[in-house]
Amino acid sequence: MYFAYAQVGAEKGWGFMFRRVTTIASAAVAVAAFAGLGLGTANAQASCPDVHWIGAAGSGERTPAEVTQNGGMGRVVYRSLQDLSAEVAKDGRTLTAEAVEYPAVEVPGEDGGIGEWLGFMGSVDAGAAALGKQYEGFVQRCPASKVVLAGYSQGAMVVHRNLAALEASPNLAAVLLVADGDRLPEDPTYNMGTASGIPDRGKGVAQDWPILAHAPSPLSPAMGARTISVCNLGDAVCDYDEDADDSTAAYAQRVSVHTNYAKTSSLPWTSPLYFMLGGPAPQTPEAQPIVPLSASVPTP
Repeated sequence: MYFAYAQVGAEKGWGFMFRRVTTIASAAVAVAAFAGLGLGTANAQASCPDVHWIGAAGSGERTPAEVTQNGGMGRVVYRSLQDLSAEVAKDGRTLTAEAVEYPAVEVPGEDGGIGEWLGFMGSVDAGAAALGKQYEGFVQRCPASKVVLAGYSQGAMVVHRNLAALEASPNLAAVLLVADGDRLPEDPTYNMGTASGIPDRGKGVAQDWPILAHAPSPLSPAMGARTISVCNLGDAVCDYDEDADDSTAAYAQRVSVHTNYAKTSSLPWTSPLYFMLGGPAPQTPEAQPIVPLSASVPTP
């Protein structure tokens, strides 16, 4: 499966872990990042691009098949890259991209033990470290290029955990967080999706357990102005509710919400991303729920 929640049991695992496995608070696990294939990586460029995209895949999206099909950054992030790339090309700018090279391990199921959850949080930490190194390496080579960071689910957490450190970087032009487990509804981000603006909704699962998951602090207005956060109501990760219905049907619905991003004919966050890169302002803010049109995503 391409998504962070391939099975209903995986979503149950989130709530089960965050209620039970409190003994792993502050534990550190070293997880080696798996090598992945980037899409037009910076090392392969004879000259620096106008824009460079660094994309972080969600849980379970770094399999060999995924690396081949979606550039190692998962379906949601890769589809977002395709849409933005088409817009950037219209004004004659060049764009290159690479995937964050990290494990992106699958979410443990309901019966996952402490070791599995340590491995999952270690994967997030490994991803955050890998992204920081890849970003630093790129901007050293291309100090005039603009950079876009994008992540889905676990990958959004990987991106989010770098934002405070990168706030002062003049290269960082735009950030896309989709279904972010570190999401704070009060962050001064450009919020999209059906959870936006609803009191007490749209908090990431890691923010409900900040000691256990060492979730990041609120973003500054300066960083928030460059960040788009997308979350739909009922999403198991970015709209987490530990008191929600435990039934199998209810869990299945929340999993469906989480895996249903980027299945529309057009992506509503492409226009504001393009605006952050110097394109025209978005015509209207998103006002309607994202309705999936099909399960397939076109590839070039």
